[in-house]
Amino acid sequence: MRECPRCERCYEDEVLVCPEEGSNTKLTLPGGPLMAARYLLEKRLGRGAMGQVYLARDQNLVTRRVAVKTVRPDILTDEDMQEGEAIARFEREARTAASIRHTNVVDVTDFGKTPEGVFYLVMEYVQGETLHHLLRREGTLSVHRTLNLLKQVAAGVEAAHDEGILHRDLKPANIFIMQPKKRTATTARNMSDGIVKVGDFGLAKIVSQAVADTTGVSGSGPASRGIIGTPEYMAPEQMQMETKLDARADVYALGVIAYHMLGGRPPFSGELMQLVTQKIMSDPPPLSSLRSDIPKDVERAVMHALERDPSRRSATVAEWIEEFEAAAGDEDGDDEGREGDARVVVMAPVGAEVYVDDERHGSIGRSGRVILRSIVPGRHVLRVSRAGEVDDERVIEIRPDSSEQIIQAVLRPQQGAGGSLAPSAGPEGGRSGPGGSLPGVVMCAQCGSRFAAGVKFCGRCGSRVFVPVNEAPGSQPGAPYTQSPGSSGGIGPGPEGGRSGSGIRSVVAHGATGVRCGRCGTNYPPGTKFCGRCGIPIQAASAGAAPLFQNPVRPQQVVCQNCHTSYPAGTKFCGRCGIVIRN
Repeated sequence: MRECPRCERCYEDEVLVCPEEGSNTKLTLPGGPLMAARYLLEKRLGRGAMGQVYLARDQNLVTRRVAVKTVRPDILTDEDMQEGEAIARFEREARTAASIRHTNVVDVTDFGKTPEGVFYLVMEYVQGETLHHLLRREGTLSVHRTLNLLKQVAAGVEAAHDEGILHRDLKPANIFIMQPKKRTATTARNMSDGIVKVGDFGLAKIVSQAVADTTGVSGSGPASRGIIGTPEYMAPEQMQMETKLDARADVYALGVIAYHMLGGRPPFSGELMQLVTQKIMSDPPPLSSLRSDIPKDVERAVMHALERDPSRRSATVAEWIEEFEAAAGDEDGDDEGREGDARVVVMAPVGAEVYVDDERHGSIGRSGRVILRSIVPGRHVLRVSRAGEVDDERVIEIRPDSSEQIIQAVLRPQQGAGGSLAPSAGPEGGRSGPGGSLPGVVMCAQCGSRFAAGVKFCGRCGSRVFVPVNEAPGSQPGAPYTQSPGSSGGIGPGPEGGRSGSGIRSVVAHGATGVRCGRCGTNYPPGTKFCGRCGIPIQAASAGAAPLFQNPVRPQQVVCQNCHTSYPAGTKFCGRCGIVIRN
């Protein structure tokens, strides 16, 4: 089977060029896209440490769409195993996973092995977003919103524990949030974010005694291999060899997820050996050190789940979620839903610069954070950059309440860009654009300003022509996109096949004969002396020179009278409404 590297659609081996994108396809799996003569693979949804996940259509039930997860054979096999043991072990684990029937668990409906030797699991296809994507967009959640989501997660995990199954890889990327098709008063009250389903039970470690007896071949064999976990969310005892695990390992993972939801990041981060040392030797930093509006009882409940000694944690997931619910108290004391000034805290390495909608809001100092107080509620483009590292650019959503939001920026060295996924990232790595569940980011082709996809007009110059950021100036200029006045907010090909228009001519000209900032990669016309984003001389930008003004005066803002979106002084048009802004 072949895949298009751009749209990730699946094709037969004879298709060498993607008919949709025009790019060369590449071989990914042995055999064709029709798996087990029943499941037609249509598109890759993501990849992880265990294998790849595809969207497929059940040919027996044509209208039914499923998710097919292929499993790497080396995860299931071991050099000490005899021939056929891998298949037996896979079937045993798949049948046990299929025995979990619960509203908050992704159903496993089928499994098998293709004639070409590909192991696969067929699961329920969940349309929605992962908790990883929600946290990347909003940063932190309120206490009671966290409680409402975790109660559903705990119910699904407890159902697995009743079947003798530990998850062992609980993390935000394995928690799916699905909006119900019909919302009643009860669902709106109890599941404001939607229905939560926990996935990836398909290869979880079987902890029932009967299975343990049959898999205990040797100390280095299948019994000790288990499943690949995510270090940031793994319990300390899970990182130690020959340690028997029980439900308290999943209690620890739920505590880390709660810590992340409330504090904006896991308690420990770093390379694998750093994580192992920190978790075994150190207690996690208090939640109050990251966020100031967390009640003491809630912090105490979260830290209880993060005890290094398993005997000091709650014995079961149900017991801990009851403790957390009691600590959360009455929802009337929650700040979410109350009107007030939004307080957004962006955390990043020292020296990083923070931009919101291409407006610089300051540099990260020794405190490791910048506090933004004047951002209008709604969706904005956040960009955190530092010399020598890949920018963290994402669409964030500022809530219209007085609760505190913490957003942790993730910067990686440029040499490692495009490498392996971060352990805490989902299969899609939090990317935006085609195939991603996060909204995309587009750039005005005339002035280079960036906005969330769907804008109709550039708020600075009034242009209607945009390009995706991954094809914007500084990367590889691609086909332009224009927003027609009568459209509903999507982007489409520009006039005359996307090759005319003053905005596009200026972009191409700047990229071909102009100058480029060596720090942020922005192109400018010939003769430009200073970068309009970084504020540094163009000649010194490639050397990583510091900005001319470390603490510039915050420019005056103007606000659209219709949608109340804020823009820098001098903006003439609202980027969302397209109306003239009156200063």
